[in-house]
Parts: sequence; structure tokens; C-alpha cells
Amino acid sequence: MKDDLKIAFVFVGTIVGAGLASGQEILQFFGLYGIKGFLGILLCGVMYIILSIVIVNLCFKHKYKSYRDIVEAVFGKKFGWLVDLLLTFFIFGGNTIMLSGGGAMLKEYIGIDRFWGIILMSVLAFLVAAFSTKGIIITNAAIVPLSTTVILILGLIVILSTKSDTSIRLQLLSVPNVKDGWLISSILYSSFNLIVATGVICPIVAGSKIKKHFINGCVIGSILLTILALVINFSILMYYPKSFYNEIPNLFIAKGFGYILPLVITIVIWLEMFSTEIGNLYSLSKRFEYSLKIPYTISLLAVILFSIPVSFIGFSNLIKLLYPPFGAISLVFLVGCIYKYFYKDAKDKKRSPRQKGS
Repeated sequence: MKDDLKIAFVFVGTIVGAGLASGQEILQFFGLYGIKGFLGILLCGVMYIILSIVIVNLCFKHKYKSYRDIVEAVFGKKFGWLVDLLLTFFIFGGNTIMLSGGGAMLKEYIGIDRFWGIILMSVLAFLVAAFSTKGIIITNAAIVPLSTTVILILGLIVILSTKSDTSIRLQLLSVPNVKDGWLISSILYSSFNLIVATGVICPIVAGSKIKKHFINGCVIGSILLTILALVINFSILMYYPKSFYNEIPNLFIAKGFGYILPLVITIVIWLEMFSTEIGNLYSLSKRFEYSLKIPYTISLLAVILFSIPVSFIGFSNLIKLLYPPFGAISLVFLVGCIYKYFYKDAKDKKRSPRQKGS
């Protein structure tokens, strides 16, 4: 069970970045669809479970060492290089988003110049990621339980502050569908989260021999992510309409309950940025380590040095630019994984006895 939880925390920590912890991602992908957003979150949870199991099984069966290996296996070398290039670009973009956002938060809440904030986060991320798989697991084992607890506490406080069940029901039903298309929104959201998680899972699987821990860990992690998203979405809808017009909905909600909770929420958001950042660094560095045949530390140093200047483009600009196409590319990749797992591998398995017989 201990090993299962380690994998679960890595899975959750890789996906719960600043967007989810702040509530902004949940608002954009689910909250704007009113109560239908809850259906989207449940669908997202089911996709997490099924597709993470598919990816883990593929990684164990074929000994994939990075997301590049699984991309080439799914799409073949003819198209695999293009998908690999696009995914590398998007994961690199997500990496710079975390650096940019982390630096911006340090400037806003501590007063550190944005330049030095980004440098500080980069150095810390490099030092942790330098420990490779061990660094990823230990860091997430510390951050994820804290962030999960804080978000659940915020949701509980929101529930307890509401006068009655009737008040909750009336408030939720009063929230309009600001946007249509909750189904595609849910699919795209789960897709780009899963591709980020794949980049971390593949290298960790390469150094393990026990598949059960990864399957159980991904299932536990998926359930945790679903619960967190449901709680955050509930809190945001309960504070409609003001929560819809805040950059950081969770922080806006927390400010109504004293001074300590907003401070803790701010710390949690930064820590989740940090955990996602080291996950992205690890994923990219492992990809270049295996493909370019260079030491992991050199690969890691190169990635972080390229990331720093790009991160100065700006947090919000990067999100608007990268997230929509990232979701679409990720969806294509996951459909390919499903095809590989349920059809292509099964077809190859049927052929092999015939080939042996001939």
C-alpha cells in the first residue's frame, strides 16, 4: 500500500499544477458549464483510470523508457517523430508556464523581483529533479497530502458555512451554463493532463518490476484528482458570480474565512507549481537522456537553461497560447494508445502463434 500511495502522489502531483490548485482550470473546463460540469469531472475521472492503466500496461509490456518510445510505437516512425516533436514542445511550454507563474507569485506575495523569483524556482527545481525518480517521489509524497488536505478543508468550510441543504441546491441550480460543450471540454482536459503524467510514468516504470503498484497508484491518484476537482468546482459554484471573475477562485473564496487560510492556499498553489515543474523537467530530461544518449544531469541542465529565458514571455500569455492545441494533440495520442493496446497488440498476439507454426 505504501508503494501504491507513492505512485498515486506522483500521479496527482504531476497533474495538480497551479491551474487546478488555484481553481482557475476547474472554472474554465467545468465551472462555466454549471452543474453539468460535475458530469464532466466524473467523466474525466473515468478517463484517468482507464487510460492510465492502458499506458502503464503498454510501458511494462514494451519496456518504454520515455514518452518518445510510446509515441513512436503508437504512430510509427513515419508520423511518430512529428507527434513527439509537438508533445515535447507542449511539455516544454508547460514547464516554462510553471516557472513563469512561480516567479510571478513570489513577486506578488513576497516582493521578490520576478527575475530572481524565476531563477530561485529554477535552481530549486533543478536540485530536486537532479535526484531523478527518488526526488520526484519524495517531493510529491510531501506536497500532495498537504495540498489535498487544504483543498478538502476549504470545501468543508464552504459546506459548513451554508445554512441548509436547500440553500446549496438552490445556489447550484441558479448557476447558468456560461458555455456549451462540457463533454469535449472534459475530454480535452483529461487528455492533456494524462500526456503530462505519461511523461513521468514511463521513466519510473522503466526502473520498476512490479506493475501492480503502478496500476493501484494510478487508480488511487485518479480517484483523488476526481474528488479534488469535485470539491473545487462545488466551492466555485457556491460563490457564483463573484468567483467566476477572479483569477484565483480558491484564494478569493479563502479570503472570506480569515487571514491564515488564504496564506496557506497561496503556499499550496506555489508548491503545486513546483511539483508540476519538477515532473515536466524529469519527463523532458529523461526523453533527451535516452534519445541523445547523454547523462541525465546534462540533459536536465540543458532543459532548465533553455526554459528560463522562455518563461519571461508571461504566465497568462503562455497558457492562452499552449493549452488548447496541447489538449487536441494529447487526445490524438491517447486514441492511438487505446488502438495500440486493444487492437494492434491483440492482432500481433494472434499472428505470433501462426508465425511459429509456419
